[in-house]
Amino acid sequence: MLGSLEDWISFLRDSSSASGIPLIIAGTALALFGWRLWKFCVVLCFGLIGAGVATCFVHEAPDRWLVAFVSGAALAAISSWPINYSVSFLGGIIGGAIGYFYLEFLQADPIIQWAGAGVIGLACTGMAVINKRKVVILVTAFLGAILIISGLTAWIVSSPELFGTFRSMSSTCAIVVPFVLLVPTVMSCFYQMAEVRRLQIEL
Repeated sequence: MLGSLEDWISFLRDSSSASGIPLIIAGTALALFGWRLWKFCVVLCFGLIGAGVATCFVHEAPDRWLVAFVSGAALAAISSWPINYSVSFLGGIIGGAIGYFYLEFLQADPIIQWAGAGVIGLACTGMAVINKRKVVILVTAFLGAILIISGLTAWIVSSPELFGTFRSMSSTCAIVVPFVLLVPTVMSCFYQMAEVRRLQIEL
């Protein structure tokens, strides 16, 4: 996971700062209107998961980007057919991943980390079946936040001093990166939920 994050930051560093503009525009569109494109966002999320997992296993391979693309495309294609079930499963994956992150942060035993993540994942899957609308909004808001932060990162890395300060803060305090992602995600969730209720649309 950390290897995939480092690869993405390296890609943003190698790209020009202008690449941040389309990322921010796409992220803002998802953050504001993601609920209208929820099926596409769910498939995209599974594609990113497949690519990220594949990159973790072949991090040192020279063709890791090709392997990541093929794995992501395959998982995205699989998830596109039973889309309603995919939403619930995705909610379980997100919940399990968050649970694993915090158990790892608390330095729990690896067995407890995986067992706890599994239990939390199953519970979140059940909750996602009941609260499909909230899961859809959470996924689209989170994807939008990732794109917005990625776009801002493409601008920040062009300034070595500013990027060095942020990197130092994130390495010394584990809550910096989650907090940076959490703020736009929560704001997007509140906005999208208000829009869905205002328009009285059933997802």
